[in-house]
Amino acid sequence: MKKIIFGKIGAAAVVLTLVTSSLVGGTFAKYTSSASASGKVTAAKWTVNFTDGDNAAYTDSSTISLLGSGENNTVIPGDNGEIAININGAGTEVGFDYTVKITNRTGDLGAVQFYTDSAHQNLIDNTNGFTKHIAYEAGNEAMKANEVIYWAIPEETGAEGVEGKSCEFKLELTAVQKPDEKPVEGN
Repeated sequence: MKKIIFGKIGAAAVVLTLVTSSLVGGTFAKYTSSASASGKVTAAKWTVNFTDGDNAAYTDSSTISLLGSGENNTVIPGDNGEIAININGAGTEVGFDYTVKITNRTGDLGAVQFYTDSAHQNLIDNTNGFTKHIAYEAGNEAMKANEVIYWAIPEETGAEGVEGKSCEFKLELTAVQKPDEKPVEGN
C-alpha cells in the first residue's frame, strides 16, 4: 500500500511540476513593442497644353499652313515666317521637359528649313528637335513658355529648286515630367 501511495504522490508531483512550469515560463515575458501607422498619397496635378499664337490647342488633327508671298499664299524663294508654340503648364505641380520636333518630312520641297532663331542660323534637327526644361514653381504664370519656330526658303534656292514642289511635315510637341532636384525629406 505504501508503494501505491508513493506512486500516486510521485505522479501528482510530476503533473504539478509540468503545470507550474508552464505557468512560471509564461510569467517571464519578453520585451515587446508594436506600432502601426496609416498613410495617404496624392499624385501631383498634370495639365500641360500646347497652343498656337491664337491660343488654339494643337491636336493630332491640327493643320499648319506656311503662307508665302506667291499667288494663293504659295511659297517662293526668299519667303520666311514663324510658327508660334505656347507651352502652358499652369496648375502642374511638377517640373517638366518639353520637346519640339519637326518630323515626317516628305515631298520634294526640301528647300523649306526650320530654325530656332530669326537669323536662320540654328537648324532644328529633323530627328531629335530640341528639348527645354520648365522648373516647378508655384503660381499660374510660372509654368509657361513661348517658343517660335522660324521657317525659310533661302532666296538663293532659285525657282527651279521649288517650282510646283511640295513638302509635308509633322510638328510633334511632347511634355514629360522631370522633377527638379530637391532633398529627400522625412527619412
